[in-house]
Formats: sequence, C-alpha cells, structure tokens
Amino acid sequence: MELKKILSITYYIGMALVFLGVLMGVAHVENHYIVLLVGSIPIIGVRVYNLIVGRVENRRVFTILVYSSAFLLPAVWALATDRGYWIIFIMLTAVIDSYASFRRFKK
Repeated sequence: MELKKILSITYYIGMALVFLGVLMGVAHVENHYIVLLVGSIPIIGVRVYNLIVGRVENRRVFTILVYSSAFLLPAVWALATDRGYWIIFIMLTAVIDSYASFRRFKK
C-alpha cells in the first residue's frame, strides 16, 4: 500500500476514535480519555507530517491544522482529571478546523 493511503486510513481511524472518545466523555464512560488520547495521536502525527512534507504555499494552512489538533491534548488532560471544561478544547479544535477548511490549498 502506498504511504498516502496508509496515512489517510490512520487519520480516519484517529478521527473515529476522537469522536468515540467525545461520546464516551459525554456519557461518562470509564477510560474515555484513553480513547481520546489514542485517537488524537495519529491526527497530530499526520498533520505534523503534512506540515513537514507539504508545499511551502500551504504551510500556513498546515500550521493552523497542527495548532488545532494540539488542542486535543489539553482536552485529554481535562478529561483525565475530571474537569468540566474539556469540551471547550474540543470546540476550539472544531472551530479552528472549520476555519482551515475554508482556506484554499494551492496545487
């Protein structure tokens, strides 16, 4: 399998785990923060990889996406320590991802 396909599959699995971790956090299921952490690691990894190997013209968008995914780590910490404001970090990630989705990648 080629590298792009492996990274895409890994990224989508990470997104699904983050979504599952958020649902588990809302439902107060045990070890929800572990699922969120395991899901956020591939997302951060793929976004950092894209920042490193991506085109220079797209570096700004990739940097925004890396910062966006970095907000998942404080969300994991807040979930692990039973803080009620963990959802704010998830919302920040969603808002910044939405902003970045309207930015154009140059081909």
